[in-house]
Amino acid sequence: MPPIHVLLATYNGAAYLPEQLASLAAQDDVDWRLLWRDDGSTDGTPAVLEGFAAAHPGRVARLAEPAGRLGAGGSFLALLAAAPPGGLYAFMDQDDVWLPGKLSRAASLLGDGATLVCTRLSLVTPELAPIGLSPLPGTPPRFATLLAHNVAAGCTVVMDEAARALALSAPFPRGSHHDWWCALLVTGCGGRLVFDPESRILYRQHPANLVGGASGLAQRALRVLGRGAESFLAPLAVHLDALRAAPLTADARRTLEALEGLRNASPFRRLSALRRSGLAHHARGMAAVLGAWVAFRRLP
Repeated sequence: MPPIHVLLATYNGAAYLPEQLASLAAQDDVDWRLLWRDDGSTDGTPAVLEGFAAAHPGRVARLAEPAGRLGAGGSFLALLAAAPPGGLYAFMDQDDVWLPGKLSRAASLLGDGATLVCTRLSLVTPELAPIGLSPLPGTPPRFATLLAHNVAAGCTVVMDEAARALALSAPFPRGSHHDWWCALLVTGCGGRLVFDPESRILYRQHPANLVGGASGLAQRALRVLGRGAESFLAPLAVHLDALRAAPLTADARRTLEALEGLRNASPFRRLSALRRSGLAHHARGMAAVLGAWVAFRRLP
C-alpha cells in the first residue's frame, strides 16, 4: 500500500486534538504521514502538533504557506495541493476519534481509477458517548444527486492520486465546502465515489462543529426544512457557476445545462428542467420539497 498522506486543518482545536492524534498514531497497519496547517489559532493547537511531531519524527510536517486565514475549505484544499505525489490522501478533522483500521479499510475500497471513498459516521457526544449513526443515502450518490446534497463527510474522505488530480482541476469556490467540492469534481469528471456503510470514526458533536451531523432521516429532513430553500439554492448556484471551469464529462455537462433552466424560466419549465437534470436529494421524501422550492424560487 502506498503512503497515506493525512491532511489536517486546525483552528483553536487544542481541547480535542490530542485524542484525535492518538487515534491517528494507532493506525499502525498503514504508512501514514501527517501534513497540517493552522489557520491562526490563539490556543495551544500548534504546540500540541509540535509535540506530536517530536514523538513521531519524520512523519509529521507543517504547511506554512499560504499564510493568513483561509477558512476550513481553503485550508484543506491548500493541504491537498501541497501534499507529496505518489500516495493516497485522507482529510482529518481536529475533534474526532478514528477507530482502528479506519485508513486501511478505506484504502482497500479504492480499486482502480480515480476513486473517492467516504463513510457513515458514528455520532457521539463531546465525551464520546454514542448518539447514533448517520443515515445511509436513500439513493446511490452520483454527480446529479451530489449537486443537491453532499454525503461525503470530509473527515471520512480518502482518495487516490487520480481522484486528487480531479479534485484540484478547478478553483475552489467561496460558499462551498472542501469535501462537497471534491466529491462533485471527482464524480463530475469521470471518477467514482464509493460510500462505505460501515463507520470507522467517532464524529464528535459539540457547539463549535462547523457542520455537524444527523442521526436519522427524519432528523436530517427537519434540518433541511428548517434551513429553507436558500440552503439548497445558494450552494447549487455557486457550484453551477464554478463547475463551468471543470473538465466535466459529457453527461455531467448535460446535467449542468439542464439545471441552467432553473434560473429564469417559469415554474413549470423549472420543474421540467429539474426532472431532466436527474438532480435528487439523498434523503427519502425530499423530492416534493425540492420541487416546491424550485417552483416557487428561481435559482440565483
